[in-house]
Amino acid sequence: MAKNENAAAETVAETVAETVAETVAEMKPTTPVDVEAYLNEYVSVKLFRDNDKYKEPVYVAVNGKNCVIRRGEWVKVKHKFALVLDQSEIQDLRTAEMMEAESSRYAAESRALGI
Repeated sequence: MAKNENAAAETVAETVAETVAETVAEMKPTTPVDVEAYLNEYVSVKLFRDNDKYKEPVYVAVNGKNCVIRRGEWVKVKHKFALVLDQSEIQDLRTAEMMEAESSRYAAESRALGI
């Protein structure tokens, strides 16, 4: 089961990474004004919601500007906030992968040492 979860997490991480890479590749700004305009365009996002850990709104800040994003419904936010959410998801997946790898390594070393 852990292998299936790990494979699913890797697939999600790859998909998110590809989406971010495509977005950045499409951006290709020629001036700082283009970058600023792109980052301030509105996009729709929907954050996962449950009735436990993921029920509170999400606070996002970029360079002193902030917003609070409601979970479980489609909302429009500036692109710069959506990019932070994407980067955060990628980092969460990488952290989970690293924790799994380190746990496995620790278990293997413990077995080797007879602990």
